[in-house]
Amino acid sequence: MSKKLVLVCVKKDLVHPIGWALREFESSVKAKYFDTTKQLEAVIGDIENCCTLILDSVIGDESTVDFAKEIKGKNESLKILLIASSGTAKEELVELIQSKVVSGVLMRPFTAEQVSDYIYKLCGFQKPTEVPWYMQTGLKP
Repeated sequence: MSKKLVLVCVKKDLVHPIGWALREFESSVKAKYFDTTKQLEAVIGDIENCCTLILDSVIGDESTVDFAKEIKGKNESLKILLIASSGTAKEELVELIQSKVVSGVLMRPFTAEQVSDYIYKLCGFQKPTEVPWYMQTGLKP
């Protein structure tokens, strides 16, 4: 089975937490990281077997909302998980969800488990019943 590709275009402070969350999927997912939307845009048309794009709502000083709409228009099957900062307008998020530009929204701050849950859902993986050792807190629900 070939690995599914997850594209990640987020601010530098999110690269490590998202990478940590994706460790759970090492055998089934390959992640490619991009610093800017220009880098991502240059390769996204040539990429096959991509199941999900994790996109920060603001990269540098620019909003990526219009970029997300443009990419979704070119590739309807691409699932986009938007990492929203507090500066992203609620109305904008509602519009993106209702128009199905994004498949999910995570608000900052988020946990590795939340990212993991979205990867299971967006890539169509079966979620195991056992929590991986590196996500266990020792707290009982």
